[in-house]
Amino acid sequence: MTVTIEKLTVQQMIDEPQKWDRFELYRGEPIEVTYSYPIHGKTLGDLFFLIKFWIQNGGYGEVTGGESGIRFGEDTRYSFDLGWSDKPIPDEEIPSSSLPLMVEIISDSNDANRMLIKIEDYLQNGAREVWLVFPKRKTIQVYYTDNTARLFHINDTITPGDWMKDFVLPLKDLFPEKSK
Repeated sequence: MTVTIEKLTVQQMIDEPQKWDRFELYRGEPIEVTYSYPIHGKTLGDLFFLIKFWIQNGGYGEVTGGESGIRFGEDTRYSFDLGWSDKPIPDEEIPSSSLPLMVEIISDSNDANRMLIKIEDYLQNGAREVWLVFPKRKTIQVYYTDNTARLFHINDTITPGDWMKDFVLPLKDLFPEKSK
């Protein structure tokens, strides 16, 4: 006997927000989003600040973060930690394509297989780069549209390229030494 499980849709989640508010939708499969430790929020806040500071001092674009939503079709809805765009980001509309830069802060509760699906979806839907930030290891794994990736360490500097012209991120700025 075969049991068929009906896949959930984004519209069903929208229709019942009280039921699905803390869930992402991975190709029709709802996955509950768990709460994270303070290191997650601190790292997110620091990275948001560094990008916002660049924007306010000669850079350009908009940055959004803090579990913003994004959807791809009727079977995929994610919350992402941070995104940057060279175009205005609507305040009251869930984007249906990736922002040029998509960032996920990795916590112990993140499932590696689901994160790889997310990276693939972000890149297939318009992201130029996807950053996985590992606060405990003080590293960032950058995924590119040509299906390559690079791991950046504490003494490295990330330079995205012409699409985010003149932005540089020395990892020492994101992960400073803690004073004792």
